[in-house]
Amino acid sequence: MNYINNLTNYKSVNQSTLAKKIFFSGVGVHNGRAVSVCIEPGEINTGIVFIRTDLKNNNVIKAVIENTFDTSLCTKIKNEHDVSVSTIEHLMAAFSALSIDNAVIKINNSELPALDGSSYEYVKKLMMAGINIQYASKSYIKVLRKINVKDGDRYISISPSNDLTIDITIDYPDTIIGKSQFHYSHSRENFIADLSEARTYTFFENIKKMRTAGLALGGNLNNALVVDKFKILNPDGLRFEKEFVKHKTLDCIGDFYLLGMPLIGKVDCFAPGHKLNQMFVKEILKDEKNFIIENAVSHNCSEKIYDALKKNYSSESKTYVA
Repeated sequence: MNYINNLTNYKSVNQSTLAKKIFFSGVGVHNGRAVSVCIEPGEINTGIVFIRTDLKNNNVIKAVIENTFDTSLCTKIKNEHDVSVSTIEHLMAAFSALSIDNAVIKINNSELPALDGSSYEYVKKLMMAGINIQYASKSYIKVLRKINVKDGDRYISISPSNDLTIDITIDYPDTIIGKSQFHYSHSRENFIADLSEARTYTFFENIKKMRTAGLALGGNLNNALVVDKFKILNPDGLRFEKEFVKHKTLDCIGDFYLLGMPLIGKVDCFAPGHKLNQMFVKEILKDEKNFIIENAVSHNCSEKIYDALKKNYSSESKTYVA
């Protein structure tokens, strides 16, 4: 067995899955259609697999980078029969944060429900269901050398490290968001405390254009932050400081999990998005000299678990600016 040194953020050396089924329902943020979802425990080495229950044949789609396509405003995957499911990034981020390797997601439409526009509901129900440790070793993909991808001024780079950290910057000049930076060290506690409730966002001026293109048909102030230049249109404002850049970080975590296993490395990025995130994952896998796949052993350490279930924004309303 290979060893990954100092992997204190990862508690289990074995694969894991959720302990029991959980259910979600809602409306897709882009297609505006009602959808129901059942997430079930997965067997060892299943990975994250979606099954379109509204279709009888060719309805299985594995959540891996080679199945991604059409990166317009969300992460979409499809199988070889062009059966697809979209807006998977918030659920994928929750799986990554809770170290869930194997799960089967049964869904009766082509898009996951928007819920509140974050990963919070997924994390909450997964934690309530509990996690089962499985009798098979867990693998990690560890970067061995610096890797860069660029798209104009936007970029993502990664360097060797012993854990996953992300230094991220976004910049929206002449808006309330402006330039915002955040440093994130990936762990269950940090994700729940810092990222899980960060909502997706859009600019009011772009909504008409998106809806003309058949997007954001299910979007509203209950499942997205809407920014009108120097004003946040949501009545309660932001949930916490730097919610915009934290949501971008959440999206990165979800998209990076399309590697099929946790990523280990020091990430630095400017203005990432789903297209760039997926370019980055593909670039890592392009050359076998870029990485090594290792089994991990964890150090004996106690990990405080943030109580995501007690936080209630209806009883405490705070407004922050970016």
